[in-house]
Amino acid sequence: MTLKKLNSKQRRTLKQMSHHLKPLMQMGKDGASPAFILELLEQLEHHELLKVRILNNCEWEKEAIEQILRDAEITLVQKVGHILTVYKESEEEPVINLPE
Repeated sequence: MTLKKLNSKQRRTLKQMSHHLKPLMQMGKDGASPAFILELLEQLEHHELLKVRILNNCEWEKEAIEQILRDAEITLVQKVGHILTVYKESEEEPVINLPE
């Protein structure tokens, strides 16, 4: 599976769907450690769309975090302050139907 490139209509739909969500995970001083990425992938397989809070003590640069997300084939929907909204289509049972 390759990284899904979202068009503006799909991105808008995901933003609307994520509006009511609260951050499900927190990225702390260890940043995007392998354990964090594995947990994130597991949560995304279940939820497909979730928010991640980047804590103040996270020493990672935002560009490095975005690169790690791309490497893990996770789509960054939006970044507002210290909150990332991420999406990855479930490989087993996709729940979110995006418009074309």
